Amino acid sequence: MFEFHRIAAGATLLAAALAVQAAPVPGQGTWESSLQARDLDGNGQVDAYYDTALNITWLRDANVNGQRDWNAASGWADDLVFAGYSDWRLPTMLDTGAEGCDQSFSGSDCGYNVQTRSGATVFSEMAHLFYETLGNAAAFDTAGNPQAGGLTNTGDFLNMQAAAYWIGLTYRNPETGEAWYFNADDGFQFHIGKENEFFAMAVRAGDVIQAVPEPQSLALVLLALAATAPLTRRRA
Repeated sequence: MFEFHRIAAGATLLAAALAVQAAPVPGQGTWESSLQARDLDGNGQVDAYYDTALNITWLRDANVNGQRDWNAASGWADDLVFAGYSDWRLPTMLDTGAEGCDQSFSGSDCGYNVQTRSGATVFSEMAHLFYETLGNAAAFDTAGNPQAGGLTNTGDFLNMQAAAYWIGLTYRNPETGEAWYFNADDGFQFHIGKENEFFAMAVRAGDVIQAVPEPQSLALVLLALAATAPLTRRRA
C-alpha cells in the first residue's frame, strides 16, 4: 500500500502547478518562539530567521531561486552571498536507513512523518521545519490512513511553496544519480533523480549578528535621537 502512495506522491511532485501560499497560523507549531527574526543587511527589514531548535539561520524568502535541478540548486546555495554572508547551503539530513530507503509512515528517514530530531541529533532540517516548527501534518497519519495535511502554515516565511524542496544530500548510492528531497505539499521525504527541478531554501549554520529591534525598543531609540537633536544644533 505504501508503494501506491509513493507513486501517487511522485506524480504530484512532477506536476508543474504551484499551490497558493498558506498563511501564518498562530499557535500552530513552535515558529512564534523558536524562530527569531534577523536583519542581515541592516535595512530594518526581516530577511532571515534564526532557528533556536536547530541552531541554523533560514533565509526568509523560500523561493529566491525558482525551480532548478539538484546540481544547479546546490551550486546556487554554495555560491550565495547575502549581506556579506557566504556560507549558505541547502538544508541537510541524515540518511539513517538501509540502501533502498526504509519506506514508512513514521519514524524512518524516508516516507511520511519522518524523523526530525532526537536530542542533539537532527535527522532532517526540512522535515523539522515542516512538522515541528510550523506544525504541519503529513497526508497520511502514522498508521497509513489519509488525513487532512499539507502546508497549512508557513509562519512568516515568504513565498514558501506547497511543493518539493531539494535537500543537500546525494543518495547513498551515487551511481543512481539521485538526491534527497522533502515535499512541503504532503510531508513526504524521498530520493529522486537530480535532473528533476524543485525549489530550494538557503540556510547557514549558527546565528547572525543583526537582530531586528522590537517595536518598543525602536520607539525608545527614536525618542532618544529626537531629544538630542536640539542639543546638537545648539553646539553647532
